[in-house]
Amino acid sequence: MIDFEGHERHCEILALVKMMQYAAQIASELDTPQAVFLIKAAQEALFSVLKTESPALSNAHLNGLVSDTHGHC
Repeated sequence: MIDFEGHERHCEILALVKMMQYAAQIASELDTPQAVFLIKAAQEALFSVLKTESPALSNAHLNGLVSDTHGHC
């Protein structure tokens, strides 16, 4: 049985992580190292939630999901 709520939650977290990647790039271009640091810390916190909630997924798989620019997640 598929946990649709859990899947939706993971997709939303992945979307946030991807948005933060973009935000960190912009903050870096604006030469705001403190903002980059805080954004990356928030990214890591969300990534940690994914690792905790999806222990079957490897770090490589999660990194692939985050770096994938296709799809809704």
